Amino acid sequence: MSTLQSLNAQYLAYLLQYPLLTKSITSGIFSGLNETVSSVITSEYKESKVFGVKVKHVFSEKLLKMIIYGALIATPISHNMYGVINKIFKPPLSSKQKILQLLTSLLTVTPTISACFVSWISIINNYKCTGCNPITELKKILFIVKAGLKKGYLPVLKSSLTTSFFALLVAQKFVRPELWVVFFNLVYFVLGTYQNTKLKKLQKQQRLAESQKLKELEKEEKEEKEEKKE
Repeated sequence: MSTLQSLNAQYLAYLLQYPLLTKSITSGIFSGLNETVSSVITSEYKESKVFGVKVKHVFSEKLLKMIIYGALIATPISHNMYGVINKIFKPPLSSKQKILQLLTSLLTVTPTISACFVSWISIINNYKCTGCNPITELKKILFIVKAGLKKGYLPVLKSSLTTSFFALLVAQKFVRPELWVVFFNLVYFVLGTYQNTKLKKLQKQQRLAESQKLKELEKEEKEEKEEKKE
């Protein structure tokens, strides 16, 4: 048995023995890779001094928060939701049952995970704790989540529904039910990396535009002051 086959067999054994834990670790790794790859593509590096030497890297609070999202938020939700769906639709499935299973997943799991993703991204990008009043901070988080869902939920849902539809067709035909969460973690790693990269590029362009506008305003103010002096 090759090393790859041995690792695969060991992974499947852990998956059967510790399903949620194994899926959570897998998802956390994928979420961390998502943030790392998108940061490298968009050149979003951080700088730290190591023994007096400046070193560029992609390690940040956001990276840790994305790992938390994948391991402790998205995976438990999808694990339990797919668990219910797979109990309802037990193989072997007829063509009609496969269609119903597909529709059930698209109408429940996909919208839920999309909402969680958009909400979490909105929080880690926009929320900063500024006080000690938990009610005020909670209201602030709810406001941020509401604004994020209003702006980003539909685009994310549309791309997720399209991806999920084709991924589910593949899963129904080629993937064992207990491996669905791992399979969809891989699929959403690719989709999430694309969405995250696109979001980072848009934010970068927005920051540059705001910086340019600020410079122009400062220049105008300076010119006005000089005109008044004359």
